[in-house]
Amino acid sequence: MRFEPDKKLHSREHVLAEDLSNLLGEPKKFAAYLGIAKRYYERDLRALARMVREKSDLPTSARGKYFFACLRNLAPTSEFLATLRAKKHSQAKIKKKKQKHAKRPSNSKRTRSGSSAKSA
Repeated sequence: MRFEPDKKLHSREHVLAEDLSNLLGEPKKFAAYLGIAKRYYERDLRALARMVREKSDLPTSARGKYFFACLRNLAPTSEFLATLRAKKHSQAKIKKKKQKHAKRPSNSKRTRSGSSAKSA
């Protein structure tokens, strides 16, 4: 038997998302699992998925919803928090720049002065 890698799964997050979506019975929601695979630690996601999978009183159709509801208790990765801080910082700079430009009076409101006003 020859091992051939899947060409769609080209990163660690893609593999994790594929595993989670198949484990919880939602293969069509790969994109949602990919999003959380980038935000949370792999070991925490796999442990949570195992816990949801082993829950006997939970119907199979509700596993995904329960999994996403339990994500609130997980801590996001430090890399994800750093990107959030960077985005917030850049948005604050843009907002400050826009406010600075809004305070300037426009050129059309200024009155003419000097020799051109006297000759007219």
